[in-house]
Amino acid sequence: MGTATSPRRSRGPEQTRRAITEALLDLLRETGRAPTAAVIATRAGVSRRSVFVHFSDLEELYAEAGRAQAERLLGTVEAIDPGLPLAERIGRFVDQLERLYETMTPVRRVGLAASWSPVVSGLIDDADAWLLGMAGEVFAAEFAGRDPDLPHIVDAAVSWGAWYQLRRLGADERRRCFREMLSRLLAN
Repeated sequence: MGTATSPRRSRGPEQTRRAITEALLDLLRETGRAPTAAVIATRAGVSRRSVFVHFSDLEELYAEAGRAQAERLLGTVEAIDPGLPLAERIGRFVDQLERLYETMTPVRRVGLAASWSPVVSGLIDDADAWLLGMAGEVFAAEFAGRDPDLPHIVDAAVSWGAWYQLRRLGADERRRCFREMLSRLLAN
């Protein structure tokens, strides 16, 4: 008669790293606070020591969690054809921002509180640059030949911070505000 294998022993190193990373992201989403290594370990089904066997320190774990979060965000992104009429591009872009911001909000809020961390601060900067680049692709025609600050103005208008400020509104009203801001900013 065989014996049951514990989850700790049945995982390989990559699966254990992934379990620890997912545990951190799950805890960030659920609690809105940065968990301790012991709490992460318990959630992942590993020992606290195992967290530091697989990650040299919490900064390395944060970097890995940032990569995993980026994968999740990329999974919500759909290409928007820059040849579509402006109103349709704006609508699709705003819908996409809503999905991205809903996915990132719990983790980003904790990240902003932990912005003392160079890794976390860099991850936030990378996400912001990626969102600016996405707007640059979708609205390249509207940005061309205009005020060189327009991409940054648009970015500020529809940033995560602006979206978060508008969360007190319902989803429809928030999307309407974003569509209106973009329409006004991008009008010829």
